Amino acid sequence: MRPKTGIISGSGAYELGANVLEECEAETPYGRPSSKIQIVEAGKNRAAFIRRHGPEHTIPPHRINHRANIYALHSLGVENIISIGSVGSLKEWIKPPAVVIPEDYISPFRVDTFFDDRVEHITPGFSEELRNSLKESALSLDMEVHFGGVYLQTLGPRLETKAEIRMYSRFADIVGMTVGSEGTLSQELGIKFAAICSVDNYAHGIGGVIPDFQEILKRAKANQEKTKAIVLNFLEKYQ
Repeated sequence: MRPKTGIISGSGAYELGANVLEECEAETPYGRPSSKIQIVEAGKNRAAFIRRHGPEHTIPPHRINHRANIYALHSLGVENIISIGSVGSLKEWIKPPAVVIPEDYISPFRVDTFFDDRVEHITPGFSEELRNSLKESALSLDMEVHFGGVYLQTLGPRLETKAEIRMYSRFADIVGMTVGSEGTLSQELGIKFAAICSVDNYAHGIGGVIPDFQEILKRAKANQEKTKAIVLNFLEKYQ
């Protein structure tokens, strides 16, 4: 039985906690993905899991081979991709720790594509069907999530300046470094896409906070049980 859903995760969940059936290497026309692909089982359903920063979290955001990651999942025949990741809050009312299922994204600085050699244009956006299923999964677990909001993707690997955050906060609600790339590439291959974001810090200057990367990692680890539970429940009951 092929996996119907692909999961790409970083700080939001290093391990899914599902039963691992096998682990396989993958080669694509775009190189190797960030990690071996784990075929996992949740209930009677299977999913394919990739760690975007590598098994030891050593690949920085600007060096992630998004095309290889998405193409590897596509080659397995997945119909859905869920991106799990850590983000910063651009709004004081989105108070860490929190979980956000965003409704749209902005990615003006990095636009990954498979369309290098032909003229083709997609109109990107999250799958409403997939977003609603993630929402239902969270609600069935009595978990509070922010359903909506805009994700803004920056380049990384550095965090943002106060001035940048003041500008971004006018147009978006959370900030990260990966969802725009993964979302666009997934949709270029006809794969439904949604994101579940672990809000682990206020962005620079929001609420007077100066982010510290090691503190962000600690909070992400503490918050990942929520994101994992939502995704596992989705895999078992809603995919």
